[in-house]
Amino acid sequence: MGKRPAVLWLTLILFEVLFTSNACGQTGDLTLKEFAIVGSTYDLEIVSESLGFPQSTSWGPIDGQSAALTDLQRYQPLFCQEFSLYPKSLVRKTKLRRIVLCQELKFSGQRRYAIPDFEHDTLYLDVGTNDQPAIYLRKVIHHEFFHIIDYRDDGLLYEDERWKSLNRPDLKYGKGGATALGNPTTGKLTTEYAGFLTHYSTTGVEEDKAEVFAHLVVNAAAVADRATRDEVLAGKVIRMKSLVQTYCPAADPGFWLRAGELPRADK
Repeated sequence: MGKRPAVLWLTLILFEVLFTSNACGQTGDLTLKEFAIVGSTYDLEIVSESLGFPQSTSWGPIDGQSAALTDLQRYQPLFCQEFSLYPKSLVRKTKLRRIVLCQELKFSGQRRYAIPDFEHDTLYLDVGTNDQPAIYLRKVIHHEFFHIIDYRDDGLLYEDERWKSLNRPDLKYGKGGATALGNPTTGKLTTEYAGFLTHYSTTGVEEDKAEVFAHLVVNAAAVADRATRDEVLAGKVIRMKSLVQTYCPAADPGFWLRAGELPRADK
């Protein structure tokens, strides 16, 4: 993947123009340079303007609106903290090349907070989600990024027989995450479902894996505590760490340690 400094600096200039034009003449301490730094570090385009919504994909249309400056300012430290945990080689292997920061994000008309677009190597993140707690916004970054890892790993997303074998023999997943998005508690940590962290995990093998990955990053202590009393979940934790490190050796135990030690005062 070649370097794209011109695009990154153009984006930074756009951010600065937006900031100064909305700051009533005051410089302030809060700029959007951190987005550009992350973009440069990982060789990514991080853009806040729409790419001409709706965007067409083979799976369905992605729609949204350009993000508001105040939402970008609020979202910046959260996103940069979380995304900067990733080894550069891991991001490079996923072939991700663009992150679009937007609001009112939808997939096929259904409201979403993040969407991975494998076809165009793009990750959409809704930064206007003031109705969600910060810990959810942190988790959703890792959940959707893992879908990209999962897809790039073997070209499969909705099938993983080895992962399924970790469940009880009588366990059957639901009909996919889209069927649960109207449930306000679907993504909350719970002990109601043995072997699963959330209700959302039960909707499909792809969501189960992404939930385990995301919670291992942002809720490591809670997952470790659950795993001491849940043999199935403990097996999934071991498998997840092995799977990710096999895909990218740099995602080693040190990665999980750094993730668990990241201070998240807004949890």
